[in-house]
Amino acid sequence: MIGQVDTSGTGIALSIVVAVQGAQDNLPAILSALPATPGVEVLICHADDEPVAAHLLDSRPDLRVVPGRAGALIPEMWRDGFVAAQGAWVATLTAHCPPSPGWLSRALDLTTTEATQDHAAFGGAIVAEKHPDRVSRAIHLLRYADADRVHARRRVSDLSADNALYRRSEVMKCADLLPDGFWEPGYHARFVAAGLTLEVIPDLIVTHCNRYTAAEFRTQRRRHGRVFGRHRSEYRPKLARWAMFLLSPAAFPVFAFKQTRKVLSRPPLRVGFLASALPFYGFIASWCLGEARGYADALRGPSSGSKR
Repeated sequence: MIGQVDTSGTGIALSIVVAVQGAQDNLPAILSALPATPGVEVLICHADDEPVAAHLLDSRPDLRVVPGRAGALIPEMWRDGFVAAQGAWVATLTAHCPPSPGWLSRALDLTTTEATQDHAAFGGAIVAEKHPDRVSRAIHLLRYADADRVHARRRVSDLSADNALYRRSEVMKCADLLPDGFWEPGYHARFVAAGLTLEVIPDLIVTHCNRYTAAEFRTQRRRHGRVFGRHRSEYRPKLARWAMFLLSPAAFPVFAFKQTRKVLSRPPLRVGFLASALPFYGFIASWCLGEARGYADALRGPSSGSKR
């Protein structure tokens, strides 16, 4: 049951931001799991060069479409959603991870009755779809292995924004990070440093229903890795930036070893790993190439974005 929702102020208690990149076919299932509810708005965020088909939105009054720049990355879409949101709490989702039928009820319970003043965020589980193909399995192992099965409610220092709830006021305090987008690790570090609570919740569940092709996800990994490399090095001394760039070829074996050990150490994750190994390591390689490019970008000096 969906409990009482505080509709004071704007009348919105929870804003749900769905970042749509290459997964429009999942929108009907997502919107079915997010029925129109008093005190809740749904923001469909997309890149300007990937408009959302109008017929998928059903003319629901609780829906708003938030277009971003052409070629926008998912963290930039989330950022646009935070800026546009009216709710005290903002949920971040992607169109590749539709919420379970009970997700909305649980999200409202957490944000309206269970959250304390110390809570900055809640995260949930991201489970694999039944019978994934090898590309989908590789993506899930790489991106969501730590969130695949959440066995107990607990405090954490990091969580996946692909299924999360954030107190909007705490995100907006990080105004220097917002120009680059909502790259969640930087925000989580700020929250933890401020003594705020991040908590994972076992029954806040979405299902990974991948719509990327292998080539599309390789491109996504390169672009994300490039941002990571730039963010990691751009404000360091020049000698340190050079060292990170020159050592970047070591990123692949280190990253690949770490991810392989994680998969092999957990019996449920081993299922189908051999069949998905080629795309799995290809995605890691793409990230590492992007990371090296980010270090090269940083050698030219800090960007005009946030100072970290």
